[in-house]
Amino acid sequence: MSLLIVGGTGTLGRQIVLQALTKGYPVRCLVRNFRKANFLKEWGAELIYGDLSIPETIPPCLQGITAVIDASTSRPSDLDVVKTVDWDGKLALIEAAKAAKVKRFIFCSTQNLDQFSNIPLMKMKQGIEIKLKEAQIPYTIFRLTGFYQGLIEQYAIPILENLPIWVTNENTCVSYMDTQDIAKFCLKALQLPETENKTFFLGGPKGWVSSEIINLCEQLAGQSAKVNQIPLFLLKLITKFLGFFEW
Repeated sequence: MSLLIVGGTGTLGRQIVLQALTKGYPVRCLVRNFRKANFLKEWGAELIYGDLSIPETIPPCLQGITAVIDASTSRPSDLDVVKTVDWDGKLALIEAAKAAKVKRFIFCSTQNLDQFSNIPLMKMKQGIEIKLKEAQIPYTIFRLTGFYQGLIEQYAIPILENLPIWVTNENTCVSYMDTQDIAKFCLKALQLPETENKTFFLGGPKGWVSSEIINLCEQLAGQSAKVNQIPLFLLKLITKFLGFFEW
């Protein structure tokens, strides 16, 4: 089974590429910047130019491919590219996969989409899930929680560099997962027919609030954090205000 991995340079995507190569899968990575993705080539992956914002570049990437793993995503703050990439681009990817008659399409989505439908990226991910189901391609959707690896940039580095950490006054628990474990689920799904046309929710064994993570990082770093709290109502007010603007 030959794989096309989209988002291979990302935090999750690179783990999927590495583990797929270790298991002996032929791996092709759709990339925009060959220099940025050169480490994937050194690992043994084939690099092919493709850009979700340029739909005509996508079909050639799928020649000879039997399964697609889409681990790509924009940042919610990148409003200029969210619709172009995470809606138009993903629709083009689904259509190209359907035309190529791929045997499985694995889509890495996000948990709690219904609760954040006011955020354009979340609304589009939910829409792509629907479009993928309608395309009649054998699919597997993984709704993911936060990544442990993301905590390094969000909490650990600011504490080590004596920079402020911004948090809200809401104690929301997040059951973070290691991206290596998520990659294992994605690859295992390719081997199990019973995972076809199913949606799975993945999360860690424990929910963490931001204060617990900060305390743990403080203990490991041996220094205190500079924590700035922004009221949740103010954050929601800003979000609602920005919602009046077009992408």
